[in-house]
Amino acid sequence: MKEYTILVILSLFICFILDKFTLKNQLYTQKKFWIFMGFVIFLQTIVDNWLNGRWWLESYLVGPYDIKFYSGIKIWETPLENYLFGVALIWMNIIFIEYWRVRESKN
Repeated sequence: MKEYTILVILSLFICFILDKFTLKNQLYTQKKFWIFMGFVIFLQTIVDNWLNGRWWLESYLVGPYDIKFYSGIKIWETPLENYLFGVALIWMNIIFIEYWRVRESKN
């Protein structure tokens, strides 16, 4: 079983449930959220590929990843799951920040 893939899908599902039903921010429906995520993915591409793709120096900082734990899909040197998990981490933080911001403005 692809543990990393399952955990990433689970983390995205939890973010979606929190965003849509529990805290009701619905950030995923906003254009500015996706623009911000585009910047996150761009910066993540630079950092993750530097960490994962140092094969030419024969000194990986992270990796190489074992194919039995992830889907096998890579973007340059980074598994797709890294990108999705990065999105989930940032999304979860934004969900709570927006919830607390709105709650404070009502008081």
